[in-house]
Amino acid sequence: MGKAQFGFEILVRVHTRTGRIEFQYNKNHAKSSEIHFTVPFSSNSEKHIAEITLFNINPGHFNSIRQGDKVELFAGYHGDTGLLLSGTIFRTTTPTLQDADTAYVLRVLEGQDYTRLPKQNITFAAGTYADVIIKEVARRSGMQLDFVSINKNKRFEEEYTAEGHPMEILSSLATETKTSLFYLRGRLTFAFVFAGRNAELFSLTPQTGLIGSPTVASRDDDWQDEDDDDGYGHWSFSCTSILNYHLTTFSRVDVKSKYLTHGMYVINGEHTFNGTEARTEFEGIEN
Repeated sequence: MGKAQFGFEILVRVHTRTGRIEFQYNKNHAKSSEIHFTVPFSSNSEKHIAEITLFNINPGHFNSIRQGDKVELFAGYHGDTGLLLSGTIFRTTTPTLQDADTAYVLRVLEGQDYTRLPKQNITFAAGTYADVIIKEVARRSGMQLDFVSINKNKRFEEEYTAEGHPMEILSSLATETKTSLFYLRGRLTFAFVFAGRNAELFSLTPQTGLIGSPTVASRDDDWQDEDDDDGYGHWSFSCTSILNYHLTTFSRVDVKSKYLTHGMYVINGEHTFNGTEARTEFEGIEN
């Protein structure tokens, strides 16, 4: 097992058919459990699978956890913890031995499971705007969609039929409006990176957790063709921080290091804890 991470805390909450089970990592807590995790995030509509490893858990707890159970993962430092992940167990596993410890891996699919929703066939009159269609498809499908903002609110000059699985319809409309459909801490979200989420602002410096020096790279040349322009600009930045739940998709970050001072929006990344190091790595785009 790794050494204690000073002040670092984790809470895993599993909602089973028989009740709620909690596993806590806190070296100052008498019942602290060893917990490791990898939690990816991005602005893509494809669901990510996170992995949470629980060590030496009660066999009774293992037997009560089932595929489809809701899981929430909170992490941070004492006095400032937050939600990293909310989803459902995608696949259960069999505990394995790692040295003298028993490791049980939870594979968690972020967000609610919408795969079994029925297909839709809704016709909208000519002149309908994309935002109206998006909200109506989500409403009729019973989806909990956080509609934050839209980039190019397309007006359909001809009659428009929304036909197919609701997620496929919304993904297609996200592409047409050059907006992102993604999961934000388990919530299906429709948003444009440069509008609507400025409230989550974080200043990242060596004093607040920045590790090493950020790197800058030119994005591909697709932006030269207007049809392929994703609206994300010409440059990207790669940064590493101590684990920080504030740093997630579309958070605005002001990064200040010895060689770089720049504001950016997060578009993808990963939260990890391996027993010794708690890290958040992310890619940002210029604002």
